[in-house]
Amino acid sequence: MSSVDVFERTVRQLQDAALGHAAWPEAACLISRAIRTRGSGLSFSTGYSQSDAEIFYAELCLGREPREDWVCRYFEDYWPRDERIPRLLRLPHGQLVHTGEVYTDREKKTSPTYNEALRDMEAQDGLHMRLDGPEGSHIAWVTADSTEPGGWGADQVEMIERLQPHVRQFVIVRQALVEAGALGASLGELLESTRFGLIQLNRAGGIVAVNDRARNLLQEGDRLRDDRGFLGIRVPSENAELSRLVESAVPRFGTGGASGSMMVGRSSSRGPLALHVNPVGEQQLQSQPRRVAALVLVVDPATPTPIDPAIVAVVLGLTPTESRLAVALAAGQTVREIALSTGRTEQTVRWHMKQIFRKQGISRQVDLVRRVLKLGGIPESRG
Repeated sequence: MSSVDVFERTVRQLQDAALGHAAWPEAACLISRAIRTRGSGLSFSTGYSQSDAEIFYAELCLGREPREDWVCRYFEDYWPRDERIPRLLRLPHGQLVHTGEVYTDREKKTSPTYNEALRDMEAQDGLHMRLDGPEGSHIAWVTADSTEPGGWGADQVEMIERLQPHVRQFVIVRQALVEAGALGASLGELLESTRFGLIQLNRAGGIVAVNDRARNLLQEGDRLRDDRGFLGIRVPSENAELSRLVESAVPRFGTGGASGSMMVGRSSSRGPLALHVNPVGEQQLQSQPRRVAALVLVVDPATPTPIDPAIVAVVLGLTPTESRLAVALAAGQTVREIALSTGRTEQTVRWHMKQIFRKQGISRQVDLVRRVLKLGGIPESRG
């Protein structure tokens, strides 16, 4: 398979993985193959150091196999004292640096992370990149060592830079679905969601179907509109940007599409909407006019939740991630369902639950649920 074929296949798999976590293992394998590395790690977080950072998502692939056990081991044993974290989180967007550049010479001799974790993961000769995420967040992409005998070559660096915008978009779309509790949902199930607007497009860019939330937004006519069967925006500059995104997602001549995002202002005081345009897996190659070729997710950052996780975090002394898991548990989700909806493994969810139980001095899920439900009547935080 040529490098062009590997690149296009990797991008398509990332687009599938953004919609459902089941496609991630193959995407991780293809990333390693495309870059020719022994593995790679990907995380999504806020903050600039261990003292204020909050991890929302972390994946690791070693030997072209996902390694959730290593993710848990790293965050339990090494992350709190990993010297490179503050430096990595302050890198300029898209700058690629070598592992040796984020550790001092002294740390290379004394750091447990560098001498134990990175050695065992064959990542002491890896590469690091930080990407801007939404609302000041960070996407950290770290590779293990090169599989090439001579180390990193210019063509490998070029491949990383080509994949960079697609990796970033994968995380952004995935997180939007996670926050809406819709990761891994089918096209039909996505149409039933009330947490975000969903618009399905065919290969011609025409509207195939919308859910109730999207229909309401289109009927309001506050910037978004149904323009004779095609999605449009009343502001010409924003409409041009949307057209570009749609054309990239459903290109002509059957080539692979590209995902992308934009913000859409509103005339009201409710704040802007986020639009994420994502091709739909294998169906993007179909020519039937009614076939769904792309999804437009319309996310309103102001959408409330029944129990405010911010209040749960403050009252119970939990991190944002822990509070969201606690709220999901109180809403009746099982550990398995929480893992599926958040893109984590059951092992990771159970680890977070252990941290919550330790902080609360409890040992049963029912006790945590009772404590969260008691907070349901408190007015939501307005920040």
